Amino acid sequence: QLFESRSIGKYALKRRIGRGGMGEVWLAYHSGLQRDVALKILRQGQETDPIGVRRFEQEVEAMTQLTHPNTVRIYDHGVTEDGIWYYAMELLEGVNLREFVEQSGPLDSPRALRMAHRIARALSEAHERGIVHRDVKPENIFITRAGNEPDFVKVLDFGIAKVSNSRLTDDLTR
Repeated sequence: QLFESRSIGKYALKRRIGRGGMGEVWLAYHSGLQRDVALKILRQGQETDPIGVRRFEQEVEAMTQLTHPNTVRIYDHGVTEDGIWYYAMELLEGVNLREFVEQSGPLDSPRALRMAHRIARALSEAHERGIVHRDVKPENIFITRAGNEPDFVKVLDFGIAKVSNSRLTDDLTR
């Protein structure tokens, strides 16, 4: 409730739409762009944890390197004057793969293969850039629509990705 009445950077928060291990995702409005975005905010208490902040920064770093259409897009990132870390990404309409299968039932083979192929292509781009997702699961695969194309897949949440030559990866493996 506290967050619903405030702005984070250039974004007016509307309502929380998700929660994960590192943070919360909010529906937010950017008045300059005149559009809604999904705004991920680092969970309170982690902004003073150097490892938590570095993981958040690494997630942004990884996702901004990726351009594949089946990877969620990052628009902006920053930290507010009062220390709240955030990034803005495209707002997707749809459900995650787990919810999709629960609602629709088992996928037929051609449909499942199309989705798997798109996921693999997105992850392939990440691997070519030295990024290993490390948390591929149905909850991190989002099914949306792109233009007239149904079953459009987006890979989400690079929060625990391993990035080659990352200071965090080096710190955590010691």
